[in-house]
Amino acid sequence: MMTISTYSEWVIILDRFGNGDEIVIDELKMGAFKIDAGTAQRFYEKVEQAYKKRKQNWLDKFQRSLQTQNTRIEDLEITLRNGKQHLSPLVNFVNLNGLPEDLKKILQKDLYDFVAEIKKSMLDKISTTNIIKERMIVLLNSFSLPVILPEELPKTLSDRKNEIANIPSTGRKIIF
Repeated sequence: MMTISTYSEWVIILDRFGNGDEIVIDELKMGAFKIDAGTAQRFYEKVEQAYKKRKQNWLDKFQRSLQTQNTRIEDLEITLRNGKQHLSPLVNFVNLNGLPEDLKKILQKDLYDFVAEIKKSMLDKISTTNIIKERMIVLLNSFSLPVILPEELPKTLSDRKNEIANIPSTGRKIIF
């Protein structure tokens, strides 16, 4: 797998990500870019453009699926589950190691606020006379960003010994 490190390589990969290519996430995870005065502003703008385009594509698909669904609660449940799953590439993107920390924090906050706004909007639209209102509220409250766990690195023998040594004693002694 190619490691991206130049501005031009990042631009190509960011454009592909913005257009919906999910395969490039692995390349972006491996990428690193050293910001310099000449490319810093352009790099930030390209990252922002790719992020906003991808986020808008997600929003368009999510709104379409909400409009085409039946009024059954099961359909809403499926739409919310799919919407949450399709947020994974955006979550991976805003947590890329190759992005500068300040940019990552801005993107993470924006994505969190974006999902919170969608959730609030949907909660506000629930009719108060609906018999299944409580179930819909529970469903909507479960709608959040998917949790992406960092890939676990293989543990060395010394790491395992340290884990065993750090287990707190219960005060009991086993006598054989």
